[in-house]
Amino acid sequence: MIPVSKPCVGDLELSYVSDAVKTGWVSSAGPYLKKFEQEFAAYHDVKHCIALSNGTAALEVALHSVGIKSGDEVIIPSFTIMSVALAVIRVGATPVVVDVDKHTWNISADFVAPALSEKVSAIIVVHGFGTPAEMKPLIEIARQNNLKIIEDVAESTGSRYEGDLCGTLGDVASFSFYANKLITTGEGGCIIANDDAIAERARKYINLYFGTKERFSHEGIGFNFRMTNMQAALGCAQMTKIAHFISEKKRVGDIYKAQFKDAKAVRFVSLPSDHVYWMYTILLSDDVTIPATEMVQRLEQAGVGARSLFKGLHSQQPLQGKIRNVGTHHTTERLYHKGLYLPSSLDLTEDDIGKVFETLMSLI
Repeated sequence: MIPVSKPCVGDLELSYVSDAVKTGWVSSAGPYLKKFEQEFAAYHDVKHCIALSNGTAALEVALHSVGIKSGDEVIIPSFTIMSVALAVIRVGATPVVVDVDKHTWNISADFVAPALSEKVSAIIVVHGFGTPAEMKPLIEIARQNNLKIIEDVAESTGSRYEGDLCGTLGDVASFSFYANKLITTGEGGCIIANDDAIAERARKYINLYFGTKERFSHEGIGFNFRMTNMQAALGCAQMTKIAHFISEKKRVGDIYKAQFKDAKAVRFVSLPSDHVYWMYTILLSDDVTIPATEMVQRLEQAGVGARSLFKGLHSQQPLQGKIRNVGTHHTTERLYHKGLYLPSSLDLTEDDIGKVFETLMSLI
């Protein structure tokens, strides 16, 4: 079985995590936690990084840190993970769900503009599958309407928009370090920002809003979203390899691109050099009558891991009555019915990818 994804961890990760355990720094304090925050902030050339328990928490913390509250509306793409909508709901706001651009698969100003209202306070810009959103028009529409921009960079760590790293273009950015992300801490996430007030609100929110003068006289409603020192130790080891990981992602992408270059029933979605693949994604042509969800099942039965793409938030049953839906969602629907991603581990060989390609083509 060629798995859809597996983390790239080795002796350095084991050494750092073992050191955290041996020294007793196993909870949400310790030298690796501070080191990881400093190194991730330095990589993005920002002032603040706040390490967190997971990427879903990071989205919620980002929203809270910029002041999103009950009664607000937040524009989000339909084509993304459920976590984005849930984070908005948890801070008391209403998700305003729009379609995505057919080329980038990301939210764009063309879809944001019709969704504006007096209640809209922010846009969550998800840089999906390693592809940056077209930020300049989004930044302009946010400036004109006094909106905050939260960048969700869970799938695009290391990708750049016109030379700038994703996550450095909005007011605050959230990241995930789940096992299938570019770097991993097992579970885990973070937010980054340059604004001191945003960072202060975030640190209070993730630590139960303990009082500054009297610890157990809490200053607000907060939660325990802290990362552990053991997770951060794993992250510190991963940070030493981030350039290598990006290079390997592009190597594997080039092999996939070459394999699929003459395929007519399948289009491999390749990325420009300054974008970083998260998963290696394909779209089935209209001539292929097998739905993507069924193709995933057939591939896995044949020993190749795969996943279908996101089902649109606009169609998720648990969200009905909790979102404001704007416009049609043609691109989101097409991606769900026609798109899937293939094995995406860093250590894939040319032979592995050849097997993936041949298996897929034999099923069409």
